[in-house]
Amino acid sequence: MEGKKTKIKIRKGYNNDLDGIYNCHLKCFDKGDLWYKSIIQQSMDRCYVVEKVDDGQIIGVLLQGSTVPCEEADKENFKQITPTGDIIVKNNLHMDYLEGILMVCVDPEFRNKGLAKMLIEIHFNENKNELIHLTTRKSNKAYNLYLRMGYEHVATIKNKYFFPTEDGYFLIKNN
Repeated sequence: MEGKKTKIKIRKGYNNDLDGIYNCHLKCFDKGDLWYKSIIQQSMDRCYVVEKVDDGQIIGVLLQGSTVPCEEADKENFKQITPTGDIIVKNNLHMDYLEGILMVCVDPEFRNKGLAKMLIEIHFNENKNELIHLTTRKSNKAYNLYLRMGYEHVATIKNKYFFPTEDGYFLIKNN
């Protein structure tokens, strides 16, 4: 198979893609980051997929939507959020609804080919002139991609993730 180039297409995701999206996400995340199908389905209205043309396999996913970046639980535990600049505190961003990336993933077999970047660019195009965000694990290898694409790391959220327990990085971009 070496040397054979896989043809792909990026398209809007539909409800009948749920199983393919779920299977792609299972390949991409550790057990502590897995979502229920019902949660994924709630974000399908603003979903994009990367699909292999030959067999229709979904190899990449972008879910986007409006969320409270640091979640309700952090209202009482604000000390868990460590701002790296005062933008988050001055503007109370941790508690505002912002447009953002809920999930972006690419099947490990197809990584380092620019697919995540293409999906994120779709997100940028759909959210022009918006302040957008994402939250990621401290260990996520895509963190440097996010920075190269213009996101700014504005806060660290202590113990945001479980299995394994790990801090989260809260990033914003003035798009």
